[in-house]
Amino acid sequence: MKKINNHLEVMQGMTIIVLAAIIGFSMISCSNSNSSSVSNSNSNGNGDNLIFSDNFNGNSLDTTKWDYCPNWDRQDRSTWSDDMVSVSGGYLRIKFRRDAELGAAKSSDPEIAANWIRSGGIRTRKKAGAMLFENSFGYYEASIKFPKISGTWGAFWLMSPTVDIDLTNGGEEGTEIDIVETIHNEDGKFNAALHWNGYGEHHQSVGSDDNYKSIPVNIYDGEFHTFALHWTPSEYIFYVDGHVLWRVNGGSNFKNSGINQNPNYIKLTV
Repeated sequence: MKKINNHLEVMQGMTIIVLAAIIGFSMISCSNSNSSSVSNSNSNGNGDNLIFSDNFNGNSLDTTKWDYCPNWDRQDRSTWSDDMVSVSGGYLRIKFRRDAELGAAKSSDPEIAANWIRSGGIRTRKKAGAMLFENSFGYYEASIKFPKISGTWGAFWLMSPTVDIDLTNGGEEGTEIDIVETIHNEDGKFNAALHWNGYGEHHQSVGSDDNYKSIPVNIYDGEFHTFALHWTPSEYIFYVDGHVLWRVNGGSNFKNSGINQNPNYIKLTV
């Protein structure tokens, strides 16, 4: 094993959709790995140690904790830009809007160019690559309002800097952990997912599929909902408002993905 040390506001008239998140993270003792629910990370009564949190107070992003995602293109349809992220009133807002001018510079296809999206994202890693915060085993949660608009894809995820360290041995060396993604939200869908063995020909992935149907929660009701992950050396447990969405032990039912043993950094993106 290669251990590495180291409020939704929708202003449709302005074609701007705002996604907000309040983040709190803590370490969870492995003794909780068999529990069916995990209470608030600040009050679960198990002596947990809060090691990272942000309530987004003030009027700017706390750059000791976060940086903006690099300004690169996603899915050949959108670009992450710093100006699409703002902080005020105790909320992080990640916005997106159609930007035909930017699209004209990105694509020669008139339809794609006319509908190019400028959006935002933040991460606990500097654009230049230096880590601001990374961690492995623990309990991670975010309170988020997600939009329900066809084509949008909001995500709270943990990115692995070691996802391609070994392309033959499952996800133990590095796994991208998607705590929640809102793909096909227009149909009420959402998912969790794992990706490992890099992003090329050896790429592997597994997702929670239709498990969202088992959660008695409508995450697109215009209210905040809490999305969480309990990551232990032997299991991932994904939660929505305290309900278990998905449990993964890395075995044969999950393509023998294995459980990541190395640290990841945090991302919030649209």
